[in-house]
Amino acid sequence: MTKLQRFHAAVRGEPVDYPPAVAWCNFATNDVDGTENAHRQSVFYDAGDWDICKVMNDYRLTPPPGVETIVSPADMLRFTKLSMRERIFAEQLQCLRLMRAHIGPDVPLIDTLFEPFFSVLFAVGFSKAALIRSHPREAAAMLGAVTESFIDYIGEIKKIPVDGVLYATNACILPPTSRGISDDECRTFHEPYDRRLLNAMQGLTRIVHAHGNPLDLRRILDYPCEVLSWSDRLTGNPSIATVRAMTGKCLMGGLDESKLHERALPEIRAEVADALTQAGGAHNFILSPGCNVAAGITSRALHAFRDAARLAKS
Repeated sequence: MTKLQRFHAAVRGEPVDYPPAVAWCNFATNDVDGTENAHRQSVFYDAGDWDICKVMNDYRLTPPPGVETIVSPADMLRFTKLSMRERIFAEQLQCLRLMRAHIGPDVPLIDTLFEPFFSVLFAVGFSKAALIRSHPREAAAMLGAVTESFIDYIGEIKKIPVDGVLYATNACILPPTSRGISDDECRTFHEPYDRRLLNAMQGLTRIVHAHGNPLDLRRILDYPCEVLSWSDRLTGNPSIATVRAMTGKCLMGGLDESKLHERALPEIRAEVADALTQAGGAHNFILSPGCNVAAGITSRALHAFRDAARLAKS
């Protein structure tokens, strides 16, 4: 099978020769242009010979001119729809075009996109979450403007083309943790925008990544997507076996990204075997860390889980 055939078969729950394996890493790419970003991502992809080319997106939303952070509801109303010439979009689009040219048409190219509320907090500080939620009318205007910008961006990546998007959302994080949200907050500030963006991605493989812990994945089980991704090994998060019993969607995960860089190779292989057992075998499953891996991780560790996947029987 080609890598693209293997990816689509896994997503559809069809037979595969082995489960696709992938990892991704942050490379401080907010500080470089799209060409250098593509170079760094390409080196990582080539070194791992991954079954999927999952491109990190480290270009962040910035506040409107004159706004350092949100101090009043009026600041939220200054967020407006953005041009695709803005750095957050232009540099990542350049990176994706170069990555597509580098890997060719037979490798799945997956972009990364963060949900609007998450993106705004990166711009203004996570301490502003409560203030934003205390002004739902102004928050809706701000999040709507960000969503419209992201919808335009999705239209651009479809032209490249990419094969899918890993869409990261905080919608499942439970209180009382610092980033936890209630069911009502999820329905007001996260779910509507998640659904709009996932609907705009129709035609692509939509990988919904539930970020953080502890998580309640029931909040996103009926999202319009093909794949569910989360850090299944983190404290408070459901196991692969638990989620497999809840949905027939393709699942993605299996490796503890917080410990992968410090584990002995036999321990990594044992974690792969356990993940495949929980998933019910190699079909309808993508093997990956639960989130991005540490920048200092060795190739030996990455190759250990990649090779274990390739020895797995379908």
